[in-house]
Amino acid sequence: MEINFDFLKDSKYFNEQYPAAEKIYKLYTIDDYRDVISNARLLLETIVKKIFKLENLNQYYPIRDGEYRNLRNDTHYLRSEVNYPLSIMDLFDEVRRMGNAAIHDSKLEPDKKQAWHCICDLHDILVFLINSYESRDLYYIRPDIAMEAQTDEKHYFNRKSKSITTQHIRLSDHKSTKKKTNHQNKNLKKAKYYSSTKQENKENNTQPTNIDDSNQKPENIFTKIKHFFAKK
Repeated sequence: MEINFDFLKDSKYFNEQYPAAEKIYKLYTIDDYRDVISNARLLLETIVKKIFKLENLNQYYPIRDGEYRNLRNDTHYLRSEVNYPLSIMDLFDEVRRMGNAAIHDSKLEPDKKQAWHCICDLHDILVFLINSYESRDLYYIRPDIAMEAQTDEKHYFNRKSKSITTQHIRLSDHKSTKKKTNHQNKNLKKAKYYSSTKQENKENNTQPTNIDDSNQKPENIFTKIKHFFAKK
């Protein structure tokens, strides 16, 4: 697979990065893999600074005591301020870590495969940025990045002023118990009351004339037979 950075020449925001990117590719062709990776990290620094300007981010963002602003803290701050896909931000971290190892570890001897991987990371970072900020439709090297890196200018550019914040529902807000319903204040349809016993006459407030036989036990079959033969 062949790769080049010619698409940077016509870029509105990242054309200044073309000479450095082209230099990295030439270093790859002469098998200078250490310089490929170390220069990719240096180019990433200029890319991050450019994003800070495009997004109007504070380059003097707060840091912890004893720390200082470097590429690592810049990319971490970038994660918290912009809504780039996670796969793209992972490429930032990967180029940074590979570059640090190539610069500071003299015993490390990067091979061709590692250098190519670093160039592909850098290529897809730049493709994403140009597609996002300039509404282009450039191709990514890896299809997995192409699937995850959605390129919508309205989504990525100036997202701080355009984004709509939504309140997330906490898990504790959800209850598994059945909600109790209070029927006292509701106009419920009354059900008719049916009874098999004679009701009291409420108008004259009189009691029924029949004798209350509620305590009397009904005759069983043997008693009836006894009475029948007694009559005979």
